[in-house]
Amino acid sequence: MHNIDITKTYCNPTPLPDYPLGRNCFREGWPHRADYRETADPTVIFEDGKWYLYPSCGMVYWTEDYIHWKHKKMEPYDCGYAPTVVKHNGKYLLLACSSEMYISDSPLGDFKSIGPLIAPDGREVKVDDPMLFSDTDGRLYLYCGCGGGIKGCELDRNEPTKMLTELSVMFDYDTENHVWERMGDWNEDGSYSWVEGAWMYKRGDTYYLTYCGPGTEWISYAMGAYKGKSPLGPWEYMKTSPFMAKRDGIVKGPGHGCIVDGPGGTVWAFYTCCMCYGGKFERRIGYDPVGFDENGDIIATSATEIPQLAPGVLPHPELGNNAGIVPLTQHRDPVESSAAPGRDGIYATDDSMITWWQPSPDDPEPTLTVNFEFASGGLDIFSARIIWRDVGLNIKKNYMAGPFKYVIEAMDKEEKWHTVLDKSDNTEDMNIDYLPLTHMRAFAVRLRILGKPEHIEPGVTNFTVFGNWYPEK
Repeated sequence: MHNIDITKTYCNPTPLPDYPLGRNCFREGWPHRADYRETADPTVIFEDGKWYLYPSCGMVYWTEDYIHWKHKKMEPYDCGYAPTVVKHNGKYLLLACSSEMYISDSPLGDFKSIGPLIAPDGREVKVDDPMLFSDTDGRLYLYCGCGGGIKGCELDRNEPTKMLTELSVMFDYDTENHVWERMGDWNEDGSYSWVEGAWMYKRGDTYYLTYCGPGTEWISYAMGAYKGKSPLGPWEYMKTSPFMAKRDGIVKGPGHGCIVDGPGGTVWAFYTCCMCYGGKFERRIGYDPVGFDENGDIIATSATEIPQLAPGVLPHPELGNNAGIVPLTQHRDPVESSAAPGRDGIYATDDSMITWWQPSPDDPEPTLTVNFEFASGGLDIFSARIIWRDVGLNIKKNYMAGPFKYVIEAMDKEEKWHTVLDKSDNTEDMNIDYLPLTHMRAFAVRLRILGKPEHIEPGVTNFTVFGNWYPEK
């Protein structure tokens, strides 16, 4: 394990308490397979050693250790998709898709309306996927665009709802030269691109205007950038684009997000990921470090889905930011105590976000057991991730999600079971959870579900125990 402290690791998708309900679940006739929860389109502020995270759907989250997140509902609650928050002139400005602008003295709000955006000719303006950027010289800028090109303009630094100029195109999609911007899981359709999610990051005297495409529904969703020496261009396409991309696994399609500073001079990309079962807007959030090459272009290894070192922990010289542990349960055929039709146990270990194991409703204590039958000396276990499915979630009937109660156990070489994680009294609603386990050499692991929210049947989209094999001394 290279002496890595597992309590100082994180794992994507980001575990956030009280995942909000999907916005489109409230829209009559909107096509989705089931009611769902979502977070996406993250804006993050780094201030006084804390990260403040503002995703779509109404929550603000914050963390001091960059692993565990506290939260509250924003006021106003859920004012629009893709909220952007920026500190400007000692205040905090908030803007979202088609919303008015809001202001607060605190990054946690409450935010009060200061009115709509006003164009130079006096008309009200609504924008999609906005991004507010306060430059080091005190000037304020707006970027936006959701389908088609990315636009920008300068705002009045003292009256931030006032646009000093009309919005102008910073750059448009270019499916002829940028294959990754073409529509489809394999970028097979170059007739259009849903370019969106602008974000401005300044490093030294270079401005990075990041964006994403070709659309949140595709596993090819990715982040790229243009760079320049002025906040409104001219712009040069960044050759390392897309710098964040991944087509497979639990975390895929890392798009619409932000670039933000972290502790110790580190820089991080937060991103939207995981097109899930309910529909293309059932999404999750992840984050990973980025760097810069000799040309000043943004580089990243990949979006990750195995344990990583938390921000503030120095990367290991051999492992980089990887914590040195890997999935032990993936694609191993588990033994389930029961299964609803078509919801076999293998769907909890199959590395997919659109399948899940679901026990039979009359199973009094569902269990899912994974044997390490080919590891004759056992495997060292260190941590676990569970991604739940809230089967039966129904907003109209008020069948709402809540905490699941469970334990994780491990079997020793004498075939005795030991509790390595006890959440039997759990009161926290964690749709995704990642937690350390009591470290031991295990020959099998099992999940026992002990309680569930009323009207909800437990589904396990992903059950992963992380660890490694080391020869016995």
